[in-house]
Parts: sequence; C-alpha cells; structure tokens
Amino acid sequence: MTLPISVTFHHVGITVTNLERAIEWYGKVFGLAPGVALEVSGPSGERVLRLPKQFHRAALLPVGSFAIELLEFEPTRKPMEMRQDDIGYVYICFAVEDLDDVYARLTAEGIDFHTEPLHADEGQLAGSKFCVMRDPDGKTIELVELGPGMHVSELHKASRAGVDLTRPLILDG
Repeated sequence: MTLPISVTFHHVGITVTNLERAIEWYGKVFGLAPGVALEVSGPSGERVLRLPKQFHRAALLPVGSFAIELLEFEPTRKPMEMRQDDIGYVYICFAVEDLDDVYARLTAEGIDFHTEPLHADEGQLAGSKFCVMRDPDGKTIELVELGPGMHVSELHKASRAGVDLTRPLILDG
C-alpha cells in the first residue's frame, strides 16, 4: 500500500443561498474577489457530486495560498441548522494581524460577532486571540490573531513531536 499520500490545502467549499450576495459580502468584508466562475449541470456534475439532477454555479475566491469556493445549487435543499456541533459542519478561519482593530472596524460596519476577541494565555495557544462571526447565510467564520505557537510551522513541529489527546489544553473561560 502506498499511503499516506502527500497533500496541500487548495480550497474549501461553502454552499450559499445566493451567489451574488455572498460574493458581494466576502468582497466587502474581506476584500476577496472571484478568480474563476463556473456553471455545472448535466450527468458529469451529478456523477461527480453524487447528487440527483441539479444545476449549480460556483466562484472560487483566492485568499492567501488557498481559495474559498462559494456554491449555489438549484434546486436548493433544506437549510442546515448552522450549528457547529452538527456532524459534517465545516467552518473557515482567517488569520489577521490585529484582531482588536479588525473587530472594531467590522463591528462599526454592522457585522455581528458572537463575542469580543477572546485572549488565550496558556500552552500552544498563548498570545492568540479569537472571535467568531457569521456570513449572510449564518455560516461560522472564525478570526484569529496568531500567537507564536499557532503558526502552522509550529503546529507541524508539535505534530511531529506528538500531541497527547488525553492531556488537552483546557479552555473553560
């Protein structure tokens, strides 16, 4: 067997109710713009996604070294509850340089956050700040100001050293 395979992260897909509204919002809030737009229909699209007859439009918005794919399907299915504890729920997290400033600017523009930026003071998370907002369809978006141990290079080092899941960092604030 030739596993594991080598991978890099390319994109994450987010299903939206209105593609134009989502593109406008991600552009206004994060300065993102489509790098490609797609329309998918017919047997190949149905086969690739294992869906019944459908049509969907998509746009890939590059951000840093990966992309967000926004997808609008017709016909639409039932909406999700948009709870992070739902199995299969996926969210995105953007790293920012100064979370307090970003929070103040977005709050002034009417963006609703769950909390103000929360500070982590222990372990690998020390020096990091986090807060969560929602996109127009209610999808969670986390913003993080990275402390030294949260940079991906440091996460790789910790991964190679081994992390004991029976001794997690407890966040109960």
